[in-house]
Amino acid sequence: MRIAKGDDWKTEPMPSASTKIALEKLYSQEEFDRITAGVIPEQMEDKWFIFYEAPWIYLHRSWTGFCIFKVRFEVVGDSVKIAEVQVNRDPAEYSNTDDKRNASMLLILLNSLSGRDVRNEMLRYIKGQ
Repeated sequence: MRIAKGDDWKTEPMPSASTKIALEKLYSQEEFDRITAGVIPEQMEDKWFIFYEAPWIYLHRSWTGFCIFKVRFEVVGDSVKIAEVQVNRDPAEYSNTDDKRNASMLLILLNSLSGRDVRNEMLRYIKGQ
C-alpha cells in the first residue's frame, strides 16, 4: 500500500477563513496507522486526497485541491486522540458551515480510513444531527 504524501496531489492551504470545532475521538495505534496512510484519488469518483504530515492530517477535495479539514492528533497512553480540528469557512471553497455536520463528515472519513464501521455516523449525517 502506498502512503500518501503532500506532494502527491495538487493542494491549496487551509484559508485564513477557518474555524475550530470540538470533536472527541480515540483511535488505537493500529487504526491511526491506517488513517495516516491517507488516500490518493485513483478515479473521478474519489472525492478526497488525504495525507499526514505530523502532527496534522490534511483532508483536501480532490477536484479543487481545497483543504477542508485539518486534524491534529496526540498520543494518550496506547491510543491516539483528536486534539484539534480546523474546518474551512471560505464560502468560495466550502459552503457547509454547520459544525455538527462537519464533525459527522469528518468522522465518516476518519472512521472509514481506520477500518471502523461508519453506518451510524452516515445516518447521523444524512439526518443532519
